[in-house]
Amino acid sequence: MRPRARNGISLFEAVAALAIVGVTAVSALSAVGGEMRTADRSRRALEVEALATSRLDFLALMSDQQLQNLPDSVAKGTFDKPLDSYKWATTATPLATQAGIYDVRIQVDWKDGSYALHSYIYRRPPLATTGRGN
Repeated sequence: MRPRARNGISLFEAVAALAIVGVTAVSALSAVGGEMRTADRSRRALEVEALATSRLDFLALMSDQQLQNLPDSVAKGTFDKPLDSYKWATTATPLATQAGIYDVRIQVDWKDGSYALHSYIYRRPPLATTGRGN
């Protein structure tokens, strides 16, 4: 007897094909999700670095006296909308070993993390005057 030709697929073949498609779909969705998380982290890293740098640029415009006593509005605050989920805290400490150099630290915080920027700012120290009369 000759073997009979099959018309169609068996239940086992259909289940195996569905399993292969399912595993492939899950893998593809996982890869897309990972790419989206990476893109979100990259966007946040760019935002916080730019925000911290803008605060540093603002401090670079301040005088020696202002750096010694940072106003509350410069020491800490929240960025304007749409970046109001970020807060900053700033310190400027004069170095005891180097006249005119300030150790500046800027911390940008958000719900799930923080970013710190550390730099130095130089201001020419005031000239010492003697009490001699003219």
